[in-house]
Amino acid sequence: MKKVLAILMAALLALAGAGALAEDGALTVQGVGVVHVDADVATICLGARVTAPDVISAQASVNEKLDAVIAALNDMGIGREVMSTDSIGIYPNYDYSDVEERIMSYTAYNAIVFAVPDAENAGAYIDAAFEAGANNLNYVEFSTSDTTEAGRKALALAVESARAKAEVLAEAAGVELGPVLSITEAEDGYYAGNAAFARSEDAGKGASTQVLTSAQQVSATVSVTFEISGKK
Repeated sequence: MKKVLAILMAALLALAGAGALAEDGALTVQGVGVVHVDADVATICLGARVTAPDVISAQASVNEKLDAVIAALNDMGIGREVMSTDSIGIYPNYDYSDVEERIMSYTAYNAIVFAVPDAENAGAYIDAAFEAGANNLNYVEFSTSDTTEAGRKALALAVESARAKAEVLAEAAGVELGPVLSITEAEDGYYAGNAAFARSEDAGKGASTQVLTSAQQVSATVSVTFEISGKK
């Protein structure tokens, strides 16, 4: 008897749930939109590293090289106001061949980071810096200065994606898809593409740095709730 009652209760609950779904049901789905745009800004980090017998010589040599690099970039239209220090330091180099370690030399380094508004010509700025005395290229990153329009397109695509998904689910469930009850935008994602670069070892002898720009991805995610009613 208890088993029969349990089955009857389960059947009643299922019918009640189906009735509520038919009367005022809702379906919530997520949609994602992605738009690719060309990069127009390159952020470059480069600098100089020098090893010398003493701290003063190492630091003085790095400063001299970096001053020349900054001057070369200034000549290309990159002002000091858009440059900043990325890393700077000095450390001793030890000789461990004897019983007691001893300092053999010191290595000083200084790297700056700056953005150039013409990403396609990033290689020319790198070449100029190396010709002036730079000997370290840490990284090159690409970005897009204005993603407003791309963001709007991504949102529209996200809503379209949500509606398409809802239509499939409603069809499979055999219910009628109604109007939109609410739309919530999730935190959008912007993903910068990676830079690929290759450099010849003949710096300052006519060799050029090949930098390949990459497309940027702008994405948007929305959560959309649709009204559903009745069985088809």
